[in-house]
Amino acid sequence: MERPPYTRSRDEAAADADRQALEEVRASLGESYEIVRQLGKGAMARVYLARDRALDVLVAIKVLRQGKAADETARRRFEREARAAATLAEHPNVVAVRHFGRLQPSETPYVVMQYVKGRTMEERLKAEGRLPKEEARQVLGEVTSALALAHGKGIVHRDIRPGNVLWDEENRRSLLTDFGIAAILSTSGEEVTRLTKTGQMVGDPRYLSPEQLLDHELTELADMYLLGVLGYELLTGEGPYVARSNTEWITAHLNKEPRNILELRPDCDPGLADMLMRCLSREPNHRPSAAALSRAFAGETEDAPSKGEEPKGIDLIQKNLHWAVAGAGTAGLALFGVAAGLADLEFISRKTFKVIMVLIVGGFLASLVGAWFHGEKGKQRAPLIEWVLYVLIAAVCTVVAMAT
Repeated sequence: MERPPYTRSRDEAAADADRQALEEVRASLGESYEIVRQLGKGAMARVYLARDRALDVLVAIKVLRQGKAADETARRRFEREARAAATLAEHPNVVAVRHFGRLQPSETPYVVMQYVKGRTMEERLKAEGRLPKEEARQVLGEVTSALALAHGKGIVHRDIRPGNVLWDEENRRSLLTDFGIAAILSTSGEEVTRLTKTGQMVGDPRYLSPEQLLDHELTELADMYLLGVLGYELLTGEGPYVARSNTEWITAHLNKEPRNILELRPDCDPGLADMLMRCLSREPNHRPSAAALSRAFAGETEDAPSKGEEPKGIDLIQKNLHWAVAGAGTAGLALFGVAAGLADLEFISRKTFKVIMVLIVGGFLASLVGAWFHGEKGKQRAPLIEWVLYVLIAAVCTVVAMAT
């Protein structure tokens, strides 16, 4: 019986592809960098440990996979984003971009970055589970601080996720990486997981904001939504939604309410839980800015808000108090008009009219309390205080009504 021809296994094919990629990097960059070994690879890029021959320091070189940047427009955009990301090198929680260019002869884009000895948060979560709450808060504060600087320079990361946050074991700090690298996917024709007008997608649906899924214009507030998702994973080891497929993740981001983080992590600071819930608002303008959150993590307050930070009193808008005032006020005026008309026609007594007025005022105050605690999905979690206020309003109204 004739034996079937030998065919390479998938592992052998992958190993061969890795060797070819490594040979291209060494041939193209060997004069400036000694390529030590491959550090890792993902669906989008391979990362190599190298030594800068001129500076005699270790660096990480990230090379995009061939096919991820198939057109010149994507390559130019990548280089523009990398150039912008290089301006963030001053921040201690950003992996510094030292150089970028294209391999020859393939023209494949690459970036040379600061080498961080440690693991990604994705690797830590898989190995250790959720982080200690104080360490999770530290990481979120550091990532938020990095985003505040980036947003101030007009740079949107687009791809905040545990895999893009490195943990520096030596210095016990986190660093945000891959600024701008995700941008190349939006013009490369890649059809993975971002919902578009044509029904195609780019990216991992677990880490996409509603704006990205709907192909709307992105602002820095898209990063804040992803920060909320990151916070859930760091604190609970789970995402804000229960989903088992790409379709379920997309549906959750667009339609479902995030799980109560205090139920998943009872010892979480309620203030932090509220901030993460606000980050996950589907309405971008209801999310806090990176600058505002950075100050909150640092425990700082200022009388005058800086550019990009919500002014004092923004909670009144985010908690829909303006709508509560308008709705309750309109209803109260309408009821007042009806009661006044009935009193003029002597269908009700003046005493009854005064009692109705007290009830209108009490109802108006109660509607404000309800809007404060339930006006948005990022509500304050203080039900006891809410009920105390309702009882206080009812008691005052009863005393005033009896005194009329």
